[in-house]
Amino acid sequence: MDTVCSRRQVCALAALPLFPPPPAHAVQSSAEPFATNAPAAKEAVPLSWVAGDLPPFAWQGQLGPEGYAYDLAQLMAERLGRRDTVSFFPWARAVRLVETGEAGGVFPLARTPDREHKFRWLILLMHVSYSFVGRTGERARGLSALRAARIGVLRGSPIIRNLQAERFRHIIEAKDYRELLRMLHGGMLTAIYAGTPMLNAAIELNGYARSDFLTLASLGEADLYMGVSLRMAETEVERWLWAYQQLVADGSVARLHQRYLK
Repeated sequence: MDTVCSRRQVCALAALPLFPPPPAHAVQSSAEPFATNAPAAKEAVPLSWVAGDLPPFAWQGQLGPEGYAYDLAQLMAERLGRRDTVSFFPWARAVRLVETGEAGGVFPLARTPDREHKFRWLILLMHVSYSFVGRTGERARGLSALRAARIGVLRGSPIIRNLQAERFRHIIEAKDYRELLRMLHGGMLTAIYAGTPMLNAAIELNGYARSDFLTLASLGEADLYMGVSLRMAETEVERWLWAYQQLVADGSVARLHQRYLK
């Protein structure tokens, strides 16, 4: 791709998903005063940020893009006087665009050893556990029983390696959670393997009843970050961190957390 574009592209203030509590390395100590002025920048060049339909972080709602990360991103960009673009892509493609420098940042990105030197890890978002979720009444429970079953996973997700390491035989990749839920509901999958908060949000947003699903087993965990391109200038990094600090200080981060993640 020569440009970051999509029929689902939306123009919005820069998308930067954030979860409290902030990590110590990214936010000043509570004993230190927060800076009141943003770091100086020679120019405010619009940045392109990418995301997938990954509730509760960001997704395409009936009235447009929304979610914890998306809403918070607007507040951050407002503090910086910025108006950047946010484009929605299938997740694997979104990650590649940032890795190659065609887009500025992506969220939420699991920090894994193979990705460590491919991105800048700007802000810690949250810690997640990964689980196998099947339909209520499913008999296959536990890793041993699930190894021979058909397991669905988001295309491009690093957790596929968890399944491979545990010798799972039938790994089915899909472009988004909507497709995974459709396949599970239709009996094409025994279980979906995904981050617990993301899949739970997707179940509700796609009109399914939580009572129709059951956690069958758990495998692995990870820290999710806002990841940015290695090409991002240090002055730009400082500006986003400054905006994050301001929103932590005035309680905006906590309020959005309560709204989307309570």
